[in-house]
Amino acid sequence: MKPVSHHIRNLVLLCALGAFAAPAALARSPMADFKTTDANGDGRVSLEEFQAAGGSEASFAAGDANQDKELSRDEFARAAASRDRMQPGGTTQGE
Repeated sequence: MKPVSHHIRNLVLLCALGAFAAPAALARSPMADFKTTDANGDGRVSLEEFQAAGGSEASFAAGDANQDKELSRDEFARAAASRDRMQPGGTTQGE
C-alpha cells in the first residue's frame, strides 16, 4: 500500500491542474439557446440577435447555409458550433 503522503501529493497536483484549467473554460461563455436568442420570437435568428447573444458575424455567416441573413434552428446549431471552434480553448479549426 502506498503511503498517505503519496495520495495527498496526487490530490494537490490534481487541484493545481484544475486551478489552471478553470479560467480558460470559464472564459468562453456558452451561446444562449435558440429560443432565448430569438428575441422577437419569429422563429429565426437575425445577425443582430446572434451578436447580442455573444456570437460573431463570422460564426453567423458560417452557420447561414442558405445565405438568407437569418438562422433556422439547424443553422443556429451550426453557427454556435462554429463559434466554439473559433474561441480559444474550443475544438480545433477544421474539425
